[in-house]
Amino acid sequence: MNVDRLKRNLMDKLVNARIDIAAYLQLRRAKGYMSVSENDHLRDNLFELCAELRDKRALIAPSVTPQQQEALHMAGEAMASAAVCLMTGHHDCPLYIAVNVETLGRCLTTLDNSIQDMNAPAPMVRV
Repeated sequence: MNVDRLKRNLMDKLVNARIDIAAYLQLRRAKGYMSVSENDHLRDNLFELCAELRDKRALIAPSVTPQQQEALHMAGEAMASAAVCLMTGHHDCPLYIAVNVETLGRCLTTLDNSIQDMNAPAPMVRV
């Protein structure tokens, strides 16, 4: 797979992760809790994507700007933080989970900003 295709594939996965976190957060705010299976599914997907980002980062590093590399790093951190946040929340009931909405919201905001930074056009350099 060429580097541009790999980068686009990772960006698509980041956007899908953002959509999944936003949907989860919206349902969590509406219901006040989520099922453990929904929670575990999203958490596992986020950890898998974090591992993929780590593995593929060296391959796409030469084709992105330092700002985009930092944005990719921040996106990985945001997803890892969201996944860890999804590990908390088991309290009284073993079938339902109530994660911290504020923490998950901050992770979503960081992921949004990182995706925007990755999609920003590279600055032109005069030689």
